[in-house]
Amino acid sequence: MSKIKNIEGRPILDSRGDWTIEVSLALQDGVIAKAAIPQGKSRGSSEAIFLPPQKAIQKIKSLSKIFHGFDVFNQEKIDQTLIKLDGTRSKSKLGGNTTLGISLAAAKAAAKSKNVYLWKYFRDLSGLSIIPNSRPRLLANLVNGGLHAGNNLDFQEYLVIPKSQNFSSAIEKIVKIYNRLRDSLNEKFGPGSTSVGDEGGFAPDFKNNSEPFEMISLVLKNLKLSAEVNLGLDAAASNIKKISPDDLFGIYLNFINDFNFLFLEDLFNENDFKNFAKFKAEAKKNLWIVGDDLTTTNVSLIEKAEAAKAINAIVIKPNQIGTITETLEAIKKSRNYDWKVIVSHRSGETNDDFIADLAVGVGADGLKLGAPARGERIAKYNRLLEIESEK
Repeated sequence: MSKIKNIEGRPILDSRGDWTIEVSLALQDGVIAKAAIPQGKSRGSSEAIFLPPQKAIQKIKSLSKIFHGFDVFNQEKIDQTLIKLDGTRSKSKLGGNTTLGISLAAAKAAAKSKNVYLWKYFRDLSGLSIIPNSRPRLLANLVNGGLHAGNNLDFQEYLVIPKSQNFSSAIEKIVKIYNRLRDSLNEKFGPGSTSVGDEGGFAPDFKNNSEPFEMISLVLKNLKLSAEVNLGLDAAASNIKKISPDDLFGIYLNFINDFNFLFLEDLFNENDFKNFAKFKAEAKKNLWIVGDDLTTTNVSLIEKAEAAKAINAIVIKPNQIGTITETLEAIKKSRNYDWKVIVSHRSGETNDDFIADLAVGVGADGLKLGAPARGERIAKYNRLLEIESEK
């Protein structure tokens, strides 16, 4: 039977050596599924609360009795029960890590019990119409700055976004660029300049905020990939205090003019809908103006951003909202607005690779997965290669 038998939580370490939780959910038919929950360092103020792991584990222990006998295929009932039991906007009672751990473990157990791939289960669960053979574009963070590194860069993520018909080709390009960039950094800055930040990207000190893009662009030229790779930036501007919005505006326009840009995320403070809208109105139409801290995978904030005409793309992070059902609702709402949808990892990641399945399952336009380095990032790359053989 596909009924929930037991739910347990245990503490594990994330990629920064901080404690998080892993949830194990057992079914009466013998299926067991596990979900490990990531956490971010750069967080929007409207994100679901991350409860201290030991407290979350105690919550899970008490919730196990409540969910005993629930039909694991009724994801909406499981998630709505979690939402009702918590009763707060920010999941402050149970913790978003607690609720997502149970919600995701249930989805994984259901897919396993049905003997279907997780991406296929997410696709069926979402009810979204997916373009046949579509693939999310991969956004690889090759230079880390801001809160994700100990260097002098104000901006958080310098991204390459290859154009490819399949994952293996995209990953091959990313790896080539990453390795050549390592060589270039060693040549320019000397040995030891290629230590990496939280998401696997290189993190030396640069002369200014544009030099990483200058070096990446030169690498692309040397590899004859300039026409096959776009660039992107996650500014994480809520964490930038020393640059004014007007100055940020000018910096971004220069980036767009000087480099082959596609993607700009969190350009201004998370509450600055006005400047987001102003920039979107002025920028070229095919540029992805992306909300993350601005929207935090939250339907009410998504509606606010649409009303302000602030963005045309959104980052989706399930732990920002706390359940799979709410994550899918945020994706569907964004699709209704004709926004680009980008599923994303977190800086404090685990080896759980479910975001690869989620991105493929919902037909996302993009997947942010860090650099091709560090085991918790590589897990996502390798899962994409596996999915490619499953489709």
